[in-house]
Amino acid sequence: MTETCYAKGQKVILVTSQSKSGKWMCKFSIPGFSHLDGGLQGQDSSQVYKTEWEARTNAFQRAKLQLDGPQGMTQRHLLERA
Repeated sequence: MTETCYAKGQKVILVTSQSKSGKWMCKFSIPGFSHLDGGLQGQDSSQVYKTEWEARTNAFQRAKLQLDGPQGMTQRHLLERA
């Protein structure tokens, strides 16, 4: 499922999918940004969730951190380690 959201005036496209095991994954893209969400390069277990809502919420948070620039990337790294 594809959903369009906005953060900091930028369009954020969320693409949610469900695995055969029932787990949810979500990747994001921001038109005009060259950054690729980690989800586009293959899902790892840290980005797999029990619910669709959790997957979408996490992807949107990652997108907002990306929009924050280098400061956001540091926060994203800490978020992924948590």
